[in-house]
Amino acid sequence: MRRVEDIHSRRFASNPAAVGGQLETLSQPDDDFWVTDLVPPMVLDNGLQPGSVGGHGAVRYSVIEHEPGRSVVFRFDQRTGLRGTHRFVIEQDGDDIIVRHELEAELSGAMRLLWKPLVLPIHSGVIEDIFDHLERSAGHEPNRQHPTRAPMRWIARRMAALETRG
Repeated sequence: MRRVEDIHSRRFASNPAAVGGQLETLSQPDDDFWVTDLVPPMVLDNGLQPGSVGGHGAVRYSVIEHEPGRSVVFRFDQRTGLRGTHRFVIEQDGDDIIVRHELEAELSGAMRLLWKPLVLPIHSGVIEDIFDHLERSAGHEPNRQHPTRAPMRWIARRMAALETRG
């Protein structure tokens, strides 16, 4: 197995309660957090409650920790080829907030081959899309350092369409 860590963070001026409120909509019909067209929406059978099960498309996980308005931690279903966690965290730092996503996992099976060329670029695009949306919601123009390139966006959208159709 190969271990991977992928951390994204974005700092911008905002009210942590506002962004925390957006976090609380995650996986709900009015989701105002998981805003991306690269993968299917996040769906959880019992919202952000620990023990809730779901995921986005073929990537499956369960909620293991939730601090309302501040953080949520998910554990991957090992059948996904990922053994580990991913989390969203919202922290205040002076007049700014920092929104962070951390993924720590061991790769197995096909994921060892797919991670770097396919999964990582799509994953990074999804997280940066979410951060762009949060920053726009706070009234700022996003300052994305590494845009998702058009060919990868095309591939991700086609894969999401296939997953959605079943």
